[in-house]
Amino acid sequence: MSPELLLLAVLLSLMILALGWEAWQRRRGRNVPTCPHCGSRLKSVEPGRRHCETCHVYFRRLE
Repeated sequence: MSPELLLLAVLLSLMILALGWEAWQRRRGRNVPTCPHCGSRLKSVEPGRRHCETCHVYFRRLE
């Protein structure tokens, strides 16, 4: 394999890896509120309150 083709293959694979990483970060949700005790996501229960289903604790929204 020539050096040009090898470089092209490496750049293409890095581009695909970067696109996959960006999509995973977007799907994961960056600003999702989490429980300070266990780190799981908090569910919205009613306006101004969130609930951790793992710890069974309610939190007020600090927005």
